[in-house]
Amino acid sequence: MDKKNEIKKENNMKLNKQMNSKKNMKNKKSSKIKWIMLSLVSILYITLFFFNKSKTIEAFNYSINLFLSIIPVLFIVLIIMFLFNLINEEKFKKMVENSSRHTQYIVMTILGTLSHGPIYAWYPLMKDLKNKGITDGSISSFLYSRGIKLTFLPALVIYFGLKYTIILTSYMFLFSYLLGVVIDFINPKKAVK
Repeated sequence: MDKKNEIKKENNMKLNKQMNSKKNMKNKKSSKIKWIMLSLVSILYITLFFFNKSKTIEAFNYSINLFLSIIPVLFIVLIIMFLFNLINEEKFKKMVENSSRHTQYIVMTILGTLSHGPIYAWYPLMKDLKNKGITDGSISSFLYSRGIKLTFLPALVIYFGLKYTIILTSYMFLFSYLLGVVIDFINPKKAVK
């Protein structure tokens, strides 16, 4: 039994090392791409400046105003993300495990909305919660509500307006909850405890 646990731990460590090395390579590529994009946009602005100064200045001012209008909302999003990182995972697991199904749907929908990063990083936590008694519906609520991206809300408000953003986000939140109810209605099996 101990040997199986040791082998399992070794395999998990190897998998984590592989994922970390892939992540580091991806971060390096992403960093290069960011600098390339910044350079290309700068070159484009400089080139266009020589052809049509007034339009280029107008476009640059529009970009600056857009950036300045996004800053307050980004600040709020950063605060929410910071607070989310302060959540104690063990206490959270115990709270969710001991709550009713409808509370689980609501909590998992809220957490799905607040979650960020690649979705595959959340799969181990979802599997662990399922093994501890969380239903498939609650996990579905979490995964569906990840479609609400707090980091993109400022852009959504700027491009589509506040009313549209509120309606879309509210519907996505509501349907995340309802999806959990429907999944558990269709597949009433409880998760293995």
